[in-house]
Formats: sequence, structure tokens, C-alpha cells
Amino acid sequence: MIKTVRIKNYRSVKDSGEIVFSSNLFVLAGQNESGKSSILEALNTFQNDTFDRDTLNFGEEQGDNLIQEISCKYSDVDTDFFRGVEAKIIINYSLEMNILDIDKLKNISEYTITKSYNHKENNLTLSLDANLLAIFKASLTSRENTIMADDGTEKSETVPIIDIDLDYQKIALIIFELSPKIVLFNSRSDLLPDKILISDLESKNVKADGYNAVKNLEIILDKDIVQMSKLSLLQKNSTTTTVTQNLSSKFQKAWKQRIHDKGSLSISFSIENDDVGGQAIPTVFFYIETKPKELLQPRKRSQGMMWFLSAWLDLTAREKTQKIIILYDEPGLYLHVKAHKDILNLFSSLVKSGHQVIYSTHSPSLIDTDSLDNIGLVINDESSGTTVEGLTTTKINTKNKQEALQPIAQAMGLEPLNEFTILSKKNVLLEGLSDFWYFKAMIIILEKEVNYQFVPGIGIKDNKINHLISFCIGYGLDWLLLMDNGLIPHRLHEELTLDIFGGIESDAKEQIMMLPFDEIENMFKVSDLAKIDLKIKTNGKRSPIEIIGKGRKILFSRMFYQKVKLSEITKSDLSAATIANFESAFKWIDEKFTKTEVI
Repeated sequence: MIKTVRIKNYRSVKDSGEIVFSSNLFVLAGQNESGKSSILEALNTFQNDTFDRDTLNFGEEQGDNLIQEISCKYSDVDTDFFRGVEAKIIINYSLEMNILDIDKLKNISEYTITKSYNHKENNLTLSLDANLLAIFKASLTSRENTIMADDGTEKSETVPIIDIDLDYQKIALIIFELSPKIVLFNSRSDLLPDKILISDLESKNVKADGYNAVKNLEIILDKDIVQMSKLSLLQKNSTTTTVTQNLSSKFQKAWKQRIHDKGSLSISFSIENDDVGGQAIPTVFFYIETKPKELLQPRKRSQGMMWFLSAWLDLTAREKTQKIIILYDEPGLYLHVKAHKDILNLFSSLVKSGHQVIYSTHSPSLIDTDSLDNIGLVINDESSGTTVEGLTTTKINTKNKQEALQPIAQAMGLEPLNEFTILSKKNVLLEGLSDFWYFKAMIIILEKEVNYQFVPGIGIKDNKINHLISFCIGYGLDWLLLMDNGLIPHRLHEELTLDIFGGIESDAKEQIMMLPFDEIENMFKVSDLAKIDLKIKTNGKRSPIEIIGKGRKILFSRMFYQKVKLSEITKSDLSAATIANFESAFKWIDEKFTKTEVI
């Protein structure tokens, strides 16, 4: 699989630097026009050698830099891979013996292939990384070569293979051809068609509308439609009925959306003669049925349904192939957010089968916040162009980064909403998401059994928390409010004391707690933060919030929760002062809710 990629001089990319794909399911997340598509298109160009002058970096189209370069580092290499390389070299050079000492190659777990295209000279070159090349040369064995002696007789001598003048461009090409193939899903050519001619399938006309989708369908069904077309009418009808029932059953397991409050959705096809110019032409017709006897052609269904069906055909068919790298650009574009979970399930299934999926999105519902290291933050800077930073290591210190982080922050915001459908009988209202994740984590750390839930607000500035308080009061729900000890919280405390508690301070204190810190992050010690981010130095004088930065609050708190949930951080890892700070907050909550029970 691809471990890293580096792209130079391609569309919005000047020099991407090393983009690390930390997992076989990796998402490129960012705003529109950030360059997510450019990265995927560059990978597709790398695979298919479709370098085009129009794809030069926008600032170089009329400039002097006419060289594009794309490098891919492949990982998970084993000795079987090099045996395959050896077999191809033997065939290409008509050799009759083993030429590689495989034992010398067994320590190579990754290699890099670089493709460089010079538009001025219309020249494409392939190259291997220096480490692989050196070890490869050292692993070449010797061979017996027949030479003519001075006396006119033939004799044999041992000649190192390296002296045969191997063409390392060809070697690089062989290694590339045996590397996992990169495939970009094409939402235009891979959609299931309304119909396709049998003759197009028979002649393997890849330009026929929907050809790829139909071939995917054949792989899933393990049937050859051309052969089916040659059966008798009775056999043909019987076979198509059986296979389409099987197809529909498989698809319904992936497509969880309900139409007309029912889950039944049938995909069918029939092989009939179509009247084309007065001639009867054998044709396959495809239908999708969501109501009994309402057979509609695929193009009459929604774009979302068609996209998902075609993507499902593509992915399911590929589960049976050799390992590949599949690229998807904005996969959820036409789908309702509820269907996005179905896409993620499809992707996960493919990864479990050994493939790699890299996709781009700016949709929060297509971002899995349980795996923050699998997210690349795509940033487009005027001076640097498109770059990608690891989400868990980037510093959110510019407006571009804050905007790029927006869909990820929204995704984190959506997840707490899944924790509850309505407010519970007892609710602890918090200023925002960072507070929410810290307290959720501390429930685990402190092994608390709670009968209330934490509810994140969207800040308290401009009285944003008031609607949650009003909701609780209106529905007769118990509530408490925890706020930081800052200027704005103090002002809000005064307003709430006057508006809700009639100016009675003692009553307000029964339901509102001011934490003894100006930021929730400062309830921790710096040494605690280093357990979350190993790069944090504990010998400085900055406070926790100064180290984290306000732009990284939500991200950092979510990382903390994730590590606690996975038992990577336990109570023994945190300082006694931090434990005491949170124990104090939980004690206050328990005492106040106990009073309401007595009342």
C-alpha cells in the first residue's frame, strides 16, 4: 500500500512535501478549493501516466518550470514481491536462472518510485529510491556466460549479472507494474446504465456507457451476461430471476436507507431484443424497483441512489481482486447524510479485505472522529499552495488552517449529539465541546457512575447558553451549569442571577459553578498534556491553554478522550492535582443533584 506521496508542480500543488497516509483508510479533509481533488488526480496521473501540460501548477503554466514530479512510497513489501520482480526480469532478458539473492532483499519493507515528466521535452522518467537500488544491485547473483577462447574453442566463465547492462528504467517499470494498482472511481463512466448492447460486452467496448459497472456486476454475480444471452428463453428468464434476487439481497445489506418506509429495493435486468433502426439488437436492460411492479430505469432514480449503487458494485467487485488503492473524490456529494454511514461501512469492508481507500471530503458526516490520525488536513496557502498536515500534529495557527479544520470540528460536534436524542432528566450544561470531551473522559478515569449527562453548548458569549437553560426550565428538567472563571462567564453569572434567580446569589450558586480556572485546559498540569501529545515539553513556563492554543481546544480534548477510551491514558498517568480538580467538580455536581432528589 502507499505509505507516503510527494507531489510537485501539479494544479494547486507547488510542493506538497511528504503526505503521510497513516492508515489504509485515509481521509483528506478540508474546505472547497483547498486542493483535495488535485492530490487524488495526481495519484491517478502517477498510475496512468496521464501527465498533461494543463495540469501544471497554476503559477507555472506560462513559466519555466515544466517538470512535474510525483513520488509514491509503497510499504508492506515481502520476499514474494521480489520473486515476482525476478521472474519478470528473467523473462524480459531471456535469462535461464535465478538472478536475485532474495535473502539480501528480505529487509526491504518499503520502496519509492518517482515519476518525472518534462513537458518541454515530452519525456517521462521512472526512478527507484537510492536505498532500494543499492540493495537490489548488491543482491544480483552471477551467471555462467559462454565465451570464445583464443584457440577457437568455447568455454564458460562466471559473469556478474550487473555486467549484463540491466536497464534500470525497465527494472523500475517492472517494480511499478507489480505494485498495487491505483484506481480512481469515475462517477460518470462507472454508473450502471439503463441498457447496454450484448455486442459491446462481447467486443469488450470499454467506451460503452456503463461498461465498467456491468462488468463489476458480472464479477459479483459470477455470471457472464454474454453467455446468458445465448441460453434458451426459459433458461434465460430463470437464470436472470435467480441472480437478480441474489444481487438485490446483497445490496440491501449495504444500503440502509428506507424508501416508502420499506427496506425492499430490487435490482434486475433482462436480456431482450431492442429495436435499433428497424433491427432487433440483443440488449441488456437494467431496472431498479422500490414499489411492486414499478420498474424504473437507473437514470430515473436519484443521483444519490445511482452513485451509491455504482460505488457498491465497484467496491464489492474489487473485494475479490488483488490489493489495490482506491481513490474517491467527494463520495457523499449526492447522498443524504444518513447514507454517509453506509459509505464508511463499505470503505471499512474494503480495507478489511486488504485494500487501501483514500478519499476526500468536506462533509462532517464522512469524517470518523474515532481515528484522528487517519485524517489529513488539506490547506491551500497563497505562497505554499496545497499541502497536507497530520491532524494530530498540526498547529492551528492561521486562518487557512482554522477554515480547513471546520468540517472536522463540526464532525466532532455531531458526535456528542449522538450521545443523546433529547436532554435527560438531569443535565450538566457546559460551555462547549472541549469541556464536554474532558468531562466524558474523566467519567472513565474516575470510574464514575452518573445518572446525568453532560450537554455541550456553543460558547457563552452573547448568552448562547441561555437557550439550553430555557429548554430545561420549560420542560421541567434538572440542570446545573459549569463555567470557566473568566470575565465573560462572570458577566453571564450576574445576568442569570438576576434574570432566573431574582437576584438571589445563594440560589444561583446552587445551580451555577465557576470553576477555579480561567480555561478548562488549565485544570490539567503540563505534564498531563505530554501524555496526549508527546511533542509537548514540560520544562517551560507556559500554561496548558497557551501550549494547546485556542484553535486546537476541541481537537486536543477529543484526542484526550480517545486515548482514555482506549486505556492509553489511565488515572495513574495524571497528576494528583489534576485528579483533585476534577474530583472537586464531580463532588459539587453529585451534591447538587442529590439535593434536588431530596426536594
